[in-house]
Amino acid sequence: MPQRVKERVPPITPQLAWRVAVLGGTSFVLFGIVFFRLWFLQVLSGEELVAKARQNRVRKIPIEAPRGNIVDRNNETLVKSKVAAVVQLLPNDLPDTVRTDADKYRQALAAAEADRQKAQDQADAFWRQLKDDGVKSTKAQLKALKDLRRQGKTARKVAVPPLPASETALAKVYGRISRTLADVSPRQIQDRVIRGLADAPYSNVTIKTDITTAEFNYIKENPELFPGVVVETQFLREFPHDDLAAQLFGTVNEISETQRKEKKYAGVAQGTRIGQSGLEERYDRYLRGKDGYSRVVVNAMGTRDDQARTSVKEAVQGQRLKLTLDFNLQQAGDRALKQAISKSQYGATAGAYVAVDPTDGAILAMGSQPSFDANVFARPFSQKTYKSLTSDSNSAPLLNRATESAYPTGSVFKPVTALAALSQGLITPDETYDDTGHFEYGTQKYQNAKAAANGPVNMVSAIKKSSDTYFFRLGSLARGRVIQQWAARLGFGRKTGLDLPGEHAGLVPDKAWRDQGFDAYTKCREKRHFAQDSLDALYACGGIDRPWTGGDNVNLAVGQGDLQATPLQVAVAYSALANGGTIVRPHVGSAIEDGLGRTVQELHFKSRRKVKFDPTALGVIRTGLHEAVASQGGTSYDVFKGWDQKRYPVFGKTGTAERGANPDQAWYACWVMDKNHPIVVVVTIEKGGFGAETAAPAARLILSQWFDTGDRQFHAGASQSN
Repeated sequence: MPQRVKERVPPITPQLAWRVAVLGGTSFVLFGIVFFRLWFLQVLSGEELVAKARQNRVRKIPIEAPRGNIVDRNNETLVKSKVAAVVQLLPNDLPDTVRTDADKYRQALAAAEADRQKAQDQADAFWRQLKDDGVKSTKAQLKALKDLRRQGKTARKVAVPPLPASETALAKVYGRISRTLADVSPRQIQDRVIRGLADAPYSNVTIKTDITTAEFNYIKENPELFPGVVVETQFLREFPHDDLAAQLFGTVNEISETQRKEKKYAGVAQGTRIGQSGLEERYDRYLRGKDGYSRVVVNAMGTRDDQARTSVKEAVQGQRLKLTLDFNLQQAGDRALKQAISKSQYGATAGAYVAVDPTDGAILAMGSQPSFDANVFARPFSQKTYKSLTSDSNSAPLLNRATESAYPTGSVFKPVTALAALSQGLITPDETYDDTGHFEYGTQKYQNAKAAANGPVNMVSAIKKSSDTYFFRLGSLARGRVIQQWAARLGFGRKTGLDLPGEHAGLVPDKAWRDQGFDAYTKCREKRHFAQDSLDALYACGGIDRPWTGGDNVNLAVGQGDLQATPLQVAVAYSALANGGTIVRPHVGSAIEDGLGRTVQELHFKSRRKVKFDPTALGVIRTGLHEAVASQGGTSYDVFKGWDQKRYPVFGKTGTAERGANPDQAWYACWVMDKNHPIVVVVTIEKGGFGAETAAPAARLILSQWFDTGDRQFHAGASQSN
């Protein structure tokens, strides 16, 4: 019987043992990780994850808060909110080609506006050069100036790029939207998309507002036909009085990514609509309100379960903003300004006025013409509409000329020169000067309007008759910066602190300003090898082509030359003359109120500073200003003929300012320090001619409304004095 052979088991080598140990250890570690992860998820985080899972079935739908109303001092509603259904396109769902086209369009618009601004600056510089030459301009020079002014009026047109042919899917969506909505073509949709993205790349693009219920329901019920399209209800701003104070209120739009990084917008959610300009911007944190939301349950397909319970956090309407404006005075001021413009003999189309309480700076009324229907900004508008609002060829209706336009003021500046001359002892109040109608300073010759000779005049009669030669002489005698110093004390050459954005600071020219500009001009000209006074040097290097001379002070003394001031700055200066030296801070905001009109917070605006007047000097200037209105021979005497000067004594000054090749600009500044209703009124009419012809009669109409005299006639004056 054969013997069994013993089985041979190969010995375990050290290498094999090591491999087994590593494999076993790795398996153990991986098993431990899985075990502890499951333990963490099920034991430690179980409740939290269950809560999150439940929340995945819940959607938070935001509820927009209506913005607060804006009312006048007597609670007349000027701005309110209304509910409207809107159709919008989501920017992130638009193709890259469209977004790229929008960015190129934005750049092209910026370039066109830069070219327009350059031409306007060149025109201003060229005019300054022609004026400084002191010789009659040639036809070629006037033609060149005219061409520059034309180029500076309107930016060249930039075409909106069409929808690329490759974007067939988006074209189909455009077509469905167009067929669903009335009066919106695919081309118009593309225009609004491009302009909307160019203006605010991260905001929804509004295609149409105030759509019908049927249109709203159709898009809502057929989302598969409208990818990237949302329909919702929004609160739109509504302006019951159309163009009344339209430049003051401003616009509302979605917050941008850049704005969200600003400290004042900390915590504001993306998509929130905020004030972007005007009062809407300045008082946004009060007007905005607090958005609410509703929690709804959705199923696995993302469809809302209307049978499930929902919770709602109601939106809180923004607070009400009460203004210092008086609705009736605002209406009267707008009518007066329009009438004054229509009465001009020189084709006037634009002007502004402001009425201020001289005791605290409260703005009672403020208007700029031409104006526009403020409701245009509550819904999408075309590029043509926007250009019509901003183009100089249409006199730029969007511009608030009361605060954003600076002009030479003409003779309404003379009280500043009078204060400077009396403070420096250049003349005494009773000292007479023989006004022959002409004045010479070096080689320069100056004269009164129409070369009128007023004979012997002192300070009072010089203000009363608005003697230019009297003040030309004071300008030639003024030493250093005395006129500029008094102008700065009264608020010229700096912003007034108005609670509205976009205010112009103006300019009070002096030796340092002009010499610095001339130095920059000279360096630029020499670097580019341009000839002195050449058009190439002018266009490339600016128009300050000579240093300061005494003649600049002569021009400044009568509010001419390079002086630039806004109507509001003039009102602040005249308020100081009226109240005895307080430089008020003008403001439109009065109080923040709740929905029931109860005051939540009063808005206080402290005066900027106090100017110390010499009582004698101030008395002389006031006397001259009153005689200019109430005494035979005064520049606005015939305008205020029949006015009750005993009850409502008016202190006023006409002004007629030269503005390049344009007809003269009319000014009038006045005040009545009535105990119960003090008021300062300033009116200016571009191309209005002499101040007594257009501006002063408009001011009288405003005063007539304020004091309820019942006089609604336009009393044009005959004085042809600057």
